[in-house]
Amino acid sequence: MRLAVPASLAIASEPVLNIADTAMIGHLGVAPLAAKAIAASLIGAVSWIFAFLVFGTTSLVASQYGSRNYPLCGEIFRHALVLAAAGGLLAASLCFAFAPELYAVMGAGPDVAEQGVPYFRIRCAAIPMLFSIYAAVGFLRGIQDTLSPMLVAFLMSGVNVVLDYALIYGGFGFPAFGLQGAAMASLAAHALGTVVYLRLLFFSRHTARYQLNRGRLRLRRFRNLSRIAGDLAVRTAGLRLSLVFATAMVARMGPVYLAAYEIVFQLFIFCSDTIDGLAVAGQTLVARHLGADNAHRTRRLGRTLAVWGAAGGAVFGAAYLTLQQPLLALFTSSTAVTELVRTEAFLLLAVFQPLNGIVFALDGFLLGAHDTRFLMWAMLAGGLLLFVPLTAAAFLLELGLFGVWAGFSLFMAHRLAANLWRLSSRRWESAFAAYHASRNG
Repeated sequence: MRLAVPASLAIASEPVLNIADTAMIGHLGVAPLAAKAIAASLIGAVSWIFAFLVFGTTSLVASQYGSRNYPLCGEIFRHALVLAAAGGLLAASLCFAFAPELYAVMGAGPDVAEQGVPYFRIRCAAIPMLFSIYAAVGFLRGIQDTLSPMLVAFLMSGVNVVLDYALIYGGFGFPAFGLQGAAMASLAAHALGTVVYLRLLFFSRHTARYQLNRGRLRLRRFRNLSRIAGDLAVRTAGLRLSLVFATAMVARMGPVYLAAYEIVFQLFIFCSDTIDGLAVAGQTLVARHLGADNAHRTRRLGRTLAVWGAAGGAVFGAAYLTLQQPLLALFTSSTAVTELVRTEAFLLLAVFQPLNGIVFALDGFLLGAHDTRFLMWAMLAGGLLLFVPLTAAAFLLELGLFGVWAGFSLFMAHRLAANLWRLSSRRWESAFAAYHASRNG
């Protein structure tokens, strides 16, 4: 599991950045934090639908890496990069054009929309770069290199945090742009990351044997990527649309509720993205072992991932309970927001972390086995048939933030039960066999 440490640190840098970003914006007031919450939900929905550029590319490249087919690893990446550029430009254009309508649909009030739309539009400009970074990270993880993404992630996060302070508050002699300054900082960090990845992948000896600069695009090479991409895109769409719906319902409860929801969600993401480093290592190793026809070692790895996921989640849950007051003070100076988080959601957030850790770790295992069709249906059932109705009921019955987060916790319990059943049934083995047969065919 040597890959887990740099992968965890790389992924953890993003939630650490989100926490720093949210904290700086939170101290601008309730309305800017609420505006940021809506933008984060919308961008998350768009960008994570394209998360297959990370997870799908990682699985496909790792399988070929296990078979020592290095040129095909590079060919998979080239096709993923084309999808990233085309999809990113389309998504950015649509989000920019319909930004006011999207904020209206999300239930934003006039003050929130006035600040949120310009912020959202600046963030949209980074979407093509973000998607390209997804493809690069997926390729590097697939070839067992989690150190390079970690270093680039640290660089991007460090630049983003420094620019956040400079452009939000006017530090280091810069003008103070407030909420829009946070978007400018994010755009600059993504531009830097894109340049670094292009330099590393196309103009260095590090990736020479993968022949990234050679060959042409082949339509038939999109087949396996598009199959996994389709499953993962639908799966992620189910998750993100559920979260967008929840954000829209909470927005209709008022800006204080929306600000409180954003704080709780960022703490959840901090744990999930950190433990996702373990999932990434598991995904890479599972694909590599199965590519080398080592099913016994793969089964043992699945049990190890579940144990480590639970342990990691327990650490986060205990830390949240212990550090509750300083954590909330970090995000906001609003007494109303702090009290709402403390009384209606914080205990559920902390108690469920060990269970959530198992979910995240086993997601990585099943992704590595190319069991994406199962993950898709399980997510659609849990998100659209469980979480969305529970969130609507929480709004209609005026259950507040507690009702929404209780529904989210039940959704995570559903994901836990589904993943544990799939692992124990060993049906993921037939999923990988089907993928292998289609690839050879």
